[in-house]
Amino acid sequence: MTAGRRPKPAQLKVLEGNFRKDRDNHGSNEQRPIGLPDCPTWLPRSAKKYWNQVGPQLEKAGLISLLDQAAFAAHCDSYGKFEEITKKLKRLEDMIDYTPQNYAVQSVYFQIRNKLWDQVMKSANEFGLTPAGAGKVKAPPQGQLDLGGFEDI
Repeated sequence: MTAGRRPKPAQLKVLEGNFRKDRDNHGSNEQRPIGLPDCPTWLPRSAKKYWNQVGPQLEKAGLISLLDQAAFAAHCDSYGKFEEITKKLKRLEDMIDYTPQNYAVQSVYFQIRNKLWDQVMKSANEFGLTPAGAGKVKAPPQGQLDLGGFEDI
């Protein structure tokens, strides 16, 4: 298999205005069902709060599918844990540990925080929640999808 760009879902192509039913490269001619999936019960409180803040906005923009529960739950979980660990790192001294030889190193909590932030940013891009991700998506106003005349083809 050769490396290359990841294929875009048909819904994203509709939002960008370059969806064509006559092309075979959409993976599936069926669009994913738009909607906010149920919030998993196992998510921590801070992640559920984020789910309830961002999820409805993604649904309104037509950027989340009922099939995206696991991906969005992972994003919300990483964000919630990032928020919790960031609250623990209030001062510069909290971000530094010392080795037995008295060398200053990043604390384990700071390393975990950085890893969580990487996960948040990577998954946020998938939902168009970063400037780069949002630049690729032209969401219609008031959450109504304009298929640009392609719905009749």
